Amino acid sequence: MNKSELKEHGIGGTLFHHAKNLERFLGISRLYLKFEAGNPTGTMKDRAAYAVLSHAYEEGHSSIAVASCGNYGASIVYLSKLFEITPHVYIPEGYEAPRIKEILHRGGVIHRTQGTYEDAVDTSSREVEENGWYNGNPGIPDNTRVSLDAYARIASEIVDYLEYAPDVVSVPVSNGTCLAGVHHGFKKLHRRGTTSRVPVMVAAGTSGGNPVIKSFNAGKRKITELKPSEITETPINEPLVSWRSLDGQSALDALHETQGYAAYVQDEVMQAFSQLLDREEGLSVLPASASALSALSEYVKAKATPRMNAFVAVLTSRRY
Repeated sequence: MNKSELKEHGIGGTLFHHAKNLERFLGISRLYLKFEAGNPTGTMKDRAAYAVLSHAYEEGHSSIAVASCGNYGASIVYLSKLFEITPHVYIPEGYEAPRIKEILHRGGVIHRTQGTYEDAVDTSSREVEENGWYNGNPGIPDNTRVSLDAYARIASEIVDYLEYAPDVVSVPVSNGTCLAGVHHGFKKLHRRGTTSRVPVMVAAGTSGGNPVIKSFNAGKRKITELKPSEITETPINEPLVSWRSLDGQSALDALHETQGYAAYVQDEVMQAFSQLLDREEGLSVLPASASALSALSEYVKAKATPRMNAFVAVLTSRRY
């Protein structure tokens, strides 16, 4: 999987925007936004989905199964046609969102499951074994490996534009794969001597519950799952809420390695920052994705030093 191959399919090379209006509004110098809406289905998930499908194809599979509440499932279904792989998407019963209609329209095979997203992961994983399909869920070692490399390209694209690594990068966190991948990308660039530093990583989570945020703020080095009863899911925080982060250990490691920061963001704050991005910069950002800017703003107020002068928020999805 090379850069030209991804470009051919419209993946990557997404908008990198100098947010001059928000700099003044938020009091943040040299504020940049990496907006993933330019990917085919409007989210960063296309990067990981393409990588996972490519690996499934190389392994000789003709069917793939994933659990999803929307974005990842939509990405898998859309891109599966490139590989002639049948996509099976497991969705918690009772959960409704516009992306489900999109999944059906594009030929995805939907399976409704009882319980939470995490339960859907378990169900899909069992049925993968029974049917001989490829397990496309996060947390599977091969999927983690190729997904981290896919998200590492976000770091490369940031450095291509700036010509240096920023001081701080903020990323929304659910399973933790994207944040871990961006960090992985900056580490590779630093090892090659392309950049002089690895940025401080900031994790934006939801007050509805997330193991990465809770574990880091408790000073833990090993990720600790929450109890299902500890989470509160809403239509706004759903992309972020989680009681088991499938790649959470990698994200937690990235936070500790960079002396990072983790912030819970309430639903009304996500909405406010989404509206702010629309009004000040003309960007239509999903509220959960706008949490990255909220967490970055919080970090700047609490932790930033005078020597820091370049800050990036990764906005992982457009409003849909």
